[in-house]
Amino acid sequence: MRSHIMRALVAAGAVAGLLATGAAARADEDPRVEQYRQALAALKQLAAPPACDQVPEPGRWLDAGTPDAGSDNVVISAHRGALTLAPENTLKSYEYAFAYGVDLVEVDVQQTRDGRFVAMHDSTVDRTTDGTGAVADLTYAEIRALNAADYEPWKGGAYDGSKVASLEEILALARRVGGGLELDIKGSVTEEGQLAALVGRYGLIEESIFNSADPRVLVAAPAARLIYNRDAWEPTFLIYEIGEVFKVFGSRLDEYTPESVVAAHDACAIVMPHAYDAGPDQEVAQFQLARSIGADGVQTNQPALIVAAAGEAVRSRLTVRHHGDICLVNARNGLGFPGKTVSLSKGRKSASLTTGYAGCVALPAKHWRGAVATFAGDGAVHPSRTRV
Repeated sequence: MRSHIMRALVAAGAVAGLLATGAAARADEDPRVEQYRQALAALKQLAAPPACDQVPEPGRWLDAGTPDAGSDNVVISAHRGALTLAPENTLKSYEYAFAYGVDLVEVDVQQTRDGRFVAMHDSTVDRTTDGTGAVADLTYAEIRALNAADYEPWKGGAYDGSKVASLEEILALARRVGGGLELDIKGSVTEEGQLAALVGRYGLIEESIFNSADPRVLVAAPAARLIYNRDAWEPTFLIYEIGEVFKVFGSRLDEYTPESVVAAHDACAIVMPHAYDAGPDQEVAQFQLARSIGADGVQTNQPALIVAAAGEAVRSRLTVRHHGDICLVNARNGLGFPGKTVSLSKGRKSASLTTGYAGCVALPAKHWRGAVATFAGDGAVHPSRTRV
């Protein structure tokens, strides 16, 4: 088995090297096709995906005609959590994303010197913390001692002092709210089998996605869903073959066509490209374009906008804490919504408050006791009200 796995890794490595060369040959003559097939065959023997009852339509891989309809329930993955609401890859960022009811949070997984898994995009801690050095050269304790909000616009604010999130913390959060993780496995990770086993211990294999072609993931968890990052060169017949192993397709939206989406769907795979590559002002338009060609969802930097655009607003609840804070939270999972306006009214008096950390804000004075607090709702969150 070990030599078989190594051959698969070599084949996958050869494919990765070829990706940068461009596509000069006709699709059926491209040497990359055979390289992919060799790597896929090795992975396929290890995978145990759900049965696929879709009847392939190869003719539509060349001309889709009317594009497929994507999943009725839009699949939304929050890239690094809700990174516009809290520092990226921190537990609060993931909490805010799950407050909006997303299916998945994207976690950049790094491995420390002593073998623990933490959430950080960069290979070094320099950009987002008050420390320096490569994640792989630091221990878990050293990384957890860092301030994960030591960069603009978070430095000096309510999130200053946040810790780098451990993978266990994020897994526990996802399990509690019924969500999953999109695991973007970075170069410091040397134990992908152990990573998959950890996800399995939290019961989140089927809910999560692994951005990996490492066979050790499937050895540890045969039912794991792998995500394939599409490139523009792959012919649609190969997309279908890839989809027999990789059950999720990601990467840039401009690399997809209705035909490639049909081919992925015919293999019972889902398509969820990035919505954020064209910039923050274009995320909703990119989401709508993705859906128009049949995509099942997107990966987003702004989950609130995409939840609203998808028509999947979540229920809210206003609660009053004993020390005088009023909090706007998701009615199902209790996670807060920052940056929302809550109106107070009592007799002829009225006031407007803006929620902050954890979706809470302090009442301005005791004389507001007995007032009615109202959140009017927006496209992503339904209205709610309570008496203070």
